[in-house]
Amino acid sequence: MRPASAASQRLEIAQAGRVIASIQLPANRAPDRRDAPQRPPRAGSAETPPLTIIIPVYRDLAATRACIESALTAVACTPGATIVVVDDASPEPDIKRLLGELASEQRIRLLTNAHNLGFVGAVNRALGETDTGDVVLLNSDTTVPKFALQRLRSAVQSTPGVGTATPLSNNGEYTSFPIPNRSNPLPSPDELELLDELAGTANPGMAIDIPNGIGFCLYITRECLDAVHELSDDFYRGYLEDVDFCLRAAEAGFRNVCIPSVFVGHEGSRSFLGEKRSLVLRNLRVLEHRYRRYATECAAFLLADPLRDCRAALELKLLCNDQRAAGPHVILCGSAVGREIAIRRCRQLAADKTRGLIVHFRIDGQRQQAAIFAPDGGAPQSIALDVATAKGRDAFLKLLADLRIRSLEIAEPNRIPGACLAQLTQHFAYELLITDTSLAARAAIGSGLHPDWTGLVERARGVIAIGEDGAAFAVSVLGLQVVRPSDPPARPVRHPAVDGPVRIGLLALHGSAVEFRFARALSDQVANADADVEIIVLGTTLDDLKLMQRTNVMVTGEIAVDDVATLIEGHGITKLVLDIGEPAFGHPLLDALLATGLPAATTEWIPAPPERRRKTDLKLQPGLDADDAVAAVLDWAVEDVQLHPDRWSSRHRREVGARLP
Repeated sequence: MRPASAASQRLEIAQAGRVIASIQLPANRAPDRRDAPQRPPRAGSAETPPLTIIIPVYRDLAATRACIESALTAVACTPGATIVVVDDASPEPDIKRLLGELASEQRIRLLTNAHNLGFVGAVNRALGETDTGDVVLLNSDTTVPKFALQRLRSAVQSTPGVGTATPLSNNGEYTSFPIPNRSNPLPSPDELELLDELAGTANPGMAIDIPNGIGFCLYITRECLDAVHELSDDFYRGYLEDVDFCLRAAEAGFRNVCIPSVFVGHEGSRSFLGEKRSLVLRNLRVLEHRYRRYATECAAFLLADPLRDCRAALELKLLCNDQRAAGPHVILCGSAVGREIAIRRCRQLAADKTRGLIVHFRIDGQRQQAAIFAPDGGAPQSIALDVATAKGRDAFLKLLADLRIRSLEIAEPNRIPGACLAQLTQHFAYELLITDTSLAARAAIGSGLHPDWTGLVERARGVIAIGEDGAAFAVSVLGLQVVRPSDPPARPVRHPAVDGPVRIGLLALHGSAVEFRFARALSDQVANADADVEIIVLGTTLDDLKLMQRTNVMVTGEIAVDDVATLIEGHGITKLVLDIGEPAFGHPLLDALLATGLPAATTEWIPAPPERRRKTDLKLQPGLDADDAVAAVLDWAVEDVQLHPDRWSSRHRREVGARLP
């Protein structure tokens, strides 16, 4: 065992006196917190210490130029601020030429490394030559809005106990916007200026504690630097050394905060490109050795998401600032399945140059949350209003009114809180989107509307259905005329015939008791018939592990459209069962599976003309009893399978029984 050490160590392996390997090892003992330096008092608020912006540079002329130009503009608006650029032995002559010109014009202070020291070495050199005032570590692929540095410094100076501060960003891990912990697209310079301005009005005076600051734009106070000193050299090539610095700052009694009133753009991952994953994993092992509680603290932060309200406040400002002449088209839904159908509907609208937003209603304890999001990944993503109270419903209605919504579509009305649905239909013209059978008195041809929904349908401007099945259901069961929006057909994905046992792909979309019981019953019937048939459940059920204890069942877990081809080929699926329990009209997975061309069992709402019928398909009658549906699927599945001579399918028994006297 190597000696315990709070610093990194080098291990050399020698053979016959010759070193054959040399490995840098991380610390294997956490620093002793009792010896941590105490945080000195901060200078009086009347003082304005200098601010140094440190930018290490290596490659990428375009990004470097944009970063420095934006930083120069921001520094001009920030009294006492200067820029120090470290040329870390850049191999690009154009970068050297650019930095030389800026230095000769005295717009930057330039430090040049004779050899490449990496991010840590470059930053530490600059820190060593900056002995007063706060600093900002700035990646060379960032874009800084005009007043960002000024407001960032003001926010830090007015917040007690801060060691490091990080702004919001499109690509800032915890501080990412609009989707946290994701690399969102980099906005244009004008959009960044607007985001920074709106962030200042949306979240003034706020500082939210985070597990660690993020190095793309890391503000560090002088008190913190004097206590923690420099970045650790235990980390390899530019990842997680900022995390280590912030965790050492926390041990010294400082706060790591996000300042959500500032927004800085970040391209991200330009330095090491495809190497990022391996670099992060390598350096993460160093952190795990040194800070045992870090992973737990990060998980707790992600679960609590204390920055959500700040993102939502900025999103509200963005929505109200939207100057487009036509408002968005809003679709209401109330389940995960309905959400996927609504996303598909928004893609149809986007093809017609119409912006779509989705409101997803869900129960959260005593709250009835109406979460508003853009399906394209843009803002909003974090707005959620509790419509269980009259105050919350009024705020929700006001938001929709402020958005000047173009139109409203209601899917799954049975899953939308009744009081909220009543107010929405009173204040806005709307259309109905058919996604399931909830509007019907029962799932049988000619049954008509359920009495509870007659008024809702009568007041609607129209009824919309995605795909043939939804339109057929609306016509044959509800007796309604529907509009079918244009939708490009799914690209056919044909699969070659597979030798061997029949493998049924059983689509499970809802995770419901009906789906679980159907899969279990089919498994039992297959086993009783001693048929060479395997069941592949495509999706999740109420109890995946229990189903997979059966020798003839496999459960894939959650799947996406892009997974379909791989699953079909990987499992050798030969037939599909797509209608179990509640249909999901227009769900993308249904179309993706139908596009495979495999024989499929589906509900037939309107008989297809002979020329469009395939003998290999199974058409199930609407409202078919579960036992009858299982028997029909089994007969269809095993019609070409050699059964054990002592076993008979239900169809065979019926045929024989009809011939007996």
